Amino acid sequence: LTELLLPLLKNAEEGRIVCVSSKLHEKSGPLDLSTVNSESSYGRLASYTRSKLANVMFARELSRRLSENGVKHVTANSLHPGVVATELHRHLPFKPLMAIADLFMKSEADGAKTSLFLAMATEVKGVSGGFFSDCARRKENPAALDD
Repeated sequence: LTELLLPLLKNAEEGRIVCVSSKLHEKSGPLDLSTVNSESSYGRLASYTRSKLANVMFARELSRRLSENGVKHVTANSLHPGVVATELHRHLPFKPLMAIADLFMKSEADGAKTSLFLAMATEVKGVSGGFFSDCARRKENPAALDD
């Protein structure tokens, strides 16, 4: 979708690409593209953390390519929305524990704040290639910096 929208963004006055990732990308090791589709090494958590690492890497690489091609008015950043109480948790085991955990999770509105911040805030106009959480820039997993 991002690739399809890029021509429109390049012709706009300003464009912001916001990639939703997760703080759990920090738990991923380096991406080994030779094992991405391996069924023997598949694990739910490992696959999730790798996919979130890939989101951070995508935003960084897109930011780099845009800059190299002189497209300074389009930015790309990634973010961790927080642990948000949504219906996605209905498929997780331990339903009684999840009901308690919901008390400590962000609301959907609070979970959207960093996405909206990156999409609209003047404070991040021109900022590109970063990883954000709670409306502030955070450190990425070193594996995400492996250009």
